[in-house]
Amino acid sequence: MKKDVIYIDIEDDITAIINKVKTAKASIVALVPPKRVGVLQSTVNLKLLLRAADTADRRIVLITSDQALTSLAAGMSIPIAKNLQSKPEIAPIAALVSDDDVINGEELPVGDLADSAATPSGTEVAVAPETKPVPPKASGIKVPNFDSFRKKLFLFGGLGLALTGFLVWALLFAPEATVAITARTNVVNISKTLQLRANAKLDASQAILPVITNQTKKTVSVDFTPTGKKDVGASATGTVKFTTNSITSLGTIPAGTSLTSTSGMVYKTDLAVTLTLTNALAGVTTTVTAAGSGAKYNGASGSASGAPSGVVTSFVGATSGGTDKTVTVVSADDVAKAKDQLKTQDANAVKAELQKLFTAGQIVISEGFIVEAAEPVSSPVVDTEATTARLTAETTYVLVGILRSDLKSVYEHYLNTQLKGDTSQKIYESGDNATQFSQFAKTDTGFSVRATAVAQVGPNIDSAVLAKQLEGKRVGEVQQLVGAIQGVKDVDVKLSPFWVSRVPGAADRITITFSLDNE
Repeated sequence: MKKDVIYIDIEDDITAIINKVKTAKASIVALVPPKRVGVLQSTVNLKLLLRAADTADRRIVLITSDQALTSLAAGMSIPIAKNLQSKPEIAPIAALVSDDDVINGEELPVGDLADSAATPSGTEVAVAPETKPVPPKASGIKVPNFDSFRKKLFLFGGLGLALTGFLVWALLFAPEATVAITARTNVVNISKTLQLRANAKLDASQAILPVITNQTKKTVSVDFTPTGKKDVGASATGTVKFTTNSITSLGTIPAGTSLTSTSGMVYKTDLAVTLTLTNALAGVTTTVTAAGSGAKYNGASGSASGAPSGVVTSFVGATSGGTDKTVTVVSADDVAKAKDQLKTQDANAVKAELQKLFTAGQIVISEGFIVEAAEPVSSPVVDTEATTARLTAETTYVLVGILRSDLKSVYEHYLNTQLKGDTSQKIYESGDNATQFSQFAKTDTGFSVRATAVAQVGPNIDSAVLAKQLEGKRVGEVQQLVGAIQGVKDVDVKLSPFWVSRVPGAADRITITFSLDNE
């Protein structure tokens, strides 16, 4: 059968115990008195308690091993159990022990009987001789010491005031209570894509948040070693003559016409020439320059091909002046590699500087670190001979963040949607303190980022309302009241200072703390 367990404090009087029995919900009430309790060591109090229980249709069971209380309960047929798990039984009544030596009051010479008691016959009564009174010795009057009296008065008066002040402090101001509640919570996983926009207003339902950006510009440079190769040798030159005996071949031979020697070397005409009826047989000449540099173009002579049909081409003397020379220059590939070095140079140090610009109420999105470098300039420029080079660029560094309160609002909107108006539950941890960000990207309107977190939802307990309900209650009552709340796993009550035996009567001196158990 169901039963209510009531723990009796030492300060409880019989009226308080009767009220607890009357307000018990179960028909069987187990009373657990402390050791050496005085209120139940009275037959009258037990009779009052038993009568009140019968009136309220309650049956009481005493949980005790005290022999004296067990004997009293046995005389009134009150069940006794040694602990809450034992079966209650009515203890046997101890046999009364009688004394055979009974005193008869009529045989005692008391009062008038003593005066009229007869003297045994034959016994003479001795009479004391008459004596004269001795006058008391005269003594002088002792004058009290008023200075000593005054000092004692002040001393004891001060001690009395100090004691009064201590009692006021000890009873009214010193008592404090801490009620530690362990609540069972449920874990809710959150995963939201946040839209971060400049100058935007918070829209928790759409997960749109105003973005916070801190940025800095730095001119950075990186030195590199050129690896490009370039042939800077001189090109060979010479002279060629064009002749023809065909009228149809007359005309202009343009500058840049490619001519190939018998050795396969290519040369180009420097100027345009025109063959006419008057010079066609004698021929016209022009200078040529080798298509490439190097000594291999020297010594070309004889005929050459590449002129228009019907036109004969021949070198006038041998070509000369070609030299071989290769130098190291800045190549486009060298500049591309230096650009990659430039992007990562000092990036971590700059990121740390930007993180310091965010305040405690803001969350830094580490993934939102952006490095934007302007077109770098190489010195010397590409294709220029050099043994060392430097690439310089003005770089903009941007670090993105959001307000913690905005992220919390987005999470709470999502969690309240999941709770669907269930007022018996509330949010203990929204997850904003341990959010992980990923998939950061630029968008047309700003940035987007994926936010994941773990929230905790548990029983809805109003600390202020609960503190008012606990005013003036004893430890057992507090544990019974709070433990009955759905979702509460454990209750621990601590009173201070050590002489305090009940919760203070003022809610502002009651501290309620919560710890979470999501197992």
